[in-house]
Formats: sequence, C-alpha cells, structure tokens
Amino acid sequence: MTLIEFINAELKRLHATLDAATADLTPAQWHTVPADSDRANHIAFELWHFYRTEDNIVRFILQGRRPTVWMEGGWAERLGLPPVMQGTGMSVAEAQALRIADLDGFREYVRAVRASTDAYLAQPDASTFDQPVTVKPLGEMPAVRALGQVVVTHGFTHLGEIELIRTLLGLKPAIGV
Repeated sequence: MTLIEFINAELKRLHATLDAATADLTPAQWHTVPADSDRANHIAFELWHFYRTEDNIVRFILQGRRPTVWMEGGWAERLGLPPVMQGTGMSVAEAQALRIADLDGFREYVRAVRASTDAYLAQPDASTFDQPVTVKPLGEMPAVRALGQVVVTHGFTHLGEIELIRTLLGLKPAIGV
C-alpha cells in the first residue's frame, strides 16, 4: 500500500464514520452547543468547517488554485452560509451562530466534495505530493502533509469533538470501540 492509498483509505473511513456520527441527529441536535458552553462549537459547525477545509485543500491548494466545489456549485448562496470563510479564524460566537437550515442540501455538498476528492486521488501523480504548498495559517509544507495532516488528521480530530458533543447531548457514541 502506498502512502496515497493509505490516506485515501483513511479518508473513506473518516467520511463513513462522520456519516454514522450524524445519521441519527435531529436538526436541533446538529446545532446544539454542548452544555451551553461559551467555548464550544456545535456539530453543524464542525462538519461545515471540516468539509470546507477538505474542499479547499484538495481543490484550491493541491490542484493549483482550482475553484472549490463550494464556489463552483454556488453552495454559499444555496445554503445561506459565508462565501469565503471556512471556520478557521472565526470567533466562537460566529461559529455558534452558524446555522445549516438545509441539511439535505449540505449533504449534497458533502457528497460533491467527496466525489471530487475521490476523483483526485483515483490516479494520483505521486511526484506532485512532494511539491511544497502553502496552507494558511500553517505555512509551507509538502503537498502530502497538507493532505495527511490538514485533511485526514484534522478530520479525525473533529470527529472526536463530534463524539464528545454526542455524549454531552446524551446520545450513544457512533464509533464502536
């Protein structure tokens, strides 16, 4: 198994687990701030932020500033969400105020991001993954690190947060141990 095959397999596992972690949620649960904390985000924000990040890294960063699925599909307008922001640098108040009113539409965007990532990783040019890319605010890194750290590891971190939020909402964990 190559490194890119491993990353692709882990992305598929992450995506499937995120689906499992949100399949049984009501719209209210998507947007509930756990324990009414002034420092925590809700599940809708966590997912929106992660998929916007995956979209930005895979399309804009790794594919030479290719327009994102978000931009190409007019998703900001369709979902009534910020056109450029992806959550990084937002205040907690801004994150908590974010609402995804059209969850089915959001899931459609998620499917489009995943399809784009799958297409990109289906026949990768291995030489491109050693090339330096700049990921704001992290700086320059090899392309493979942007994919492995900023998409995969970052995504699993948010999955852990979602599992904690589920617990604080009184729901069973979605991930079997």
